Amino acid sequence: MIQLHSCDEATLRKGEVISALQKAKAAGKTRYIGYSGDGKAAQFAIESGAFDTLQTSLSIADQESMELTIPLAHERGMGIIAKRPLANAAWRTPSKPTDPYLLPYWDRLRQLKYDFINGNLDKSISVALRFTLSVPGIHTAIVGTTKPGRWTENAKLLSQGLLTEQEFESIRSRWKSVAAPDWVGQV
Repeated sequence: MIQLHSCDEATLRKGEVISALQKAKAAGKTRYIGYSGDGKAAQFAIESGAFDTLQTSLSIADQESMELTIPLAHERGMGIIAKRPLANAAWRTPSKPTDPYLLPYWDRLRQLKYDFINGNLDKSISVALRFTLSVPGIHTAIVGTTKPGRWTENAKLLSQGLLTEQEFESIRSRWKSVAAPDWVGQV
């Protein structure tokens, strides 16, 4: 699989990148081509019909894709990969981070004030990851880590299965009541 990462909408609309990926697929150099990104660019990528998969930001602190792109990608039969499903676990950082990769989620989570992030770290990670995987249409999630054993820890945290409808709706409801219009997917 070839994933095109964070290509802006203007470049996608030119068609050269999409054409090059389609040629690679037609030549047998890849079985699938995917788009990794968010917002209007991801929406265009889906609507182009050229991509087999969508990799998009989705977490307790990043839910724009739940309305903008995931339903459309699901309707078109695309594989959907959630990136940053733990919102970089930004709630673990007690003081305002300087890292621009972490800061947007840290700010959002301070405003969202989910009760489950203020306690046991394993429980908070479990709820966050289970939320992401409970979104209809999500096929898998990419959890970044620098610790090789983390994948087994995360797998254990998923042993409870998906969130209940009430747990899921509680997180969605909080998001809908607090999220600002500029809380868009983090590329």
